[in-house]
Amino acid sequence: MSGSRITRIPFSHPPQSLAWQDDALVDWVGGGVRWLADGTEIPTSRHYAYDFDRALVSPSGRFSVLFCDRQTKGIILDQGQIVREIDRSYYQASAYAYPIALGRLSDGREVLAHCPDAYNVIEIETLIEGERLTGREGGAQDVFHSRLSFSPDGRFLLSAGWVWHPYNVFCAFDVEQVLRDPTLLDREERHHGALETVAPGAEVYAACWLDADRVIVTASADGNELIGEPLQSGIWSARDGSWISRSSDWNPQATLFPCAGGVAYVDDGHPHWWAPGRSAPVVWQDIGVVAAPAADSGFGIIHDSPLLAAHPTDRRFAAVTETEIVIVEFE
Repeated sequence: MSGSRITRIPFSHPPQSLAWQDDALVDWVGGGVRWLADGTEIPTSRHYAYDFDRALVSPSGRFSVLFCDRQTKGIILDQGQIVREIDRSYYQASAYAYPIALGRLSDGREVLAHCPDAYNVIEIETLIEGERLTGREGGAQDVFHSRLSFSPDGRFLLSAGWVWHPYNVFCAFDVEQVLRDPTLLDREERHHGALETVAPGAEVYAACWLDADRVIVTASADGNELIGEPLQSGIWSARDGSWISRSSDWNPQATLFPCAGGVAYVDDGHPHWWAPGRSAPVVWQDIGVVAAPAADSGFGIIHDSPLLAAHPTDRRFAAVTETEIVIVEFE
């Protein structure tokens, strides 16, 4: 693509994960190997003695979480040092992605959202201390929460999960409200907590924040041909709990990463970038992106897991190829 600046960084061993930390890139699953902006690789001898296969980084960049996507175990790290262990509910854990997200509240505290006790019960905890901020009693709506993510300002929490048997949906929660009344995490309250689809009869493939309010949602092609209508993506307002727009012009079957007011994703092995208002995505055909290590389970709800990291503030992303890390800066 014209207007792009491509930086290629060789690696001594293929990264198992990829995350930004300021201008550096880190493989936390691989023990914290780091690549500086000038291409220098800083190796590590750290090993966590467990087969973690996914990593998340907190908004501050100081903390990270390693976990097994289709198992139950995770650890929280402070600059690579283990702080505490976490777990998820065992029930159907091998069939869908680990429900976990890191965010920052309006008061500056960094928090963890996950499902430690039951598949359908989200808890929000302080990240390091593990203080539970949403403790409550009672039942919850029957949804398998998955692919959790906080809005950039920490105001909302998104879940792109599923209901039996399986049917992919999404829902969002107002974090400020649930901290006052945690039972809001367990029921449909006005538009928050309501189980949504992209269009009547259309399952969700992916959901991703565009900004502090808008969520871009794509429809799954798997089985949705039965609805008899073209598959649509849509932009949904978390604040209003309603659809802003829907379109059948763009609906990739790919995991979406928030990036520069749009989304980065990998389709047919190549990185793409799209934003609302664009007639077509930008494609980098000369870059072939590899996937993260496969989860242990080969069944259940499967989504692509490319080794791609979108920078949290800049118009750039990094991706892992067979031979190098590629950083793409674009206009």
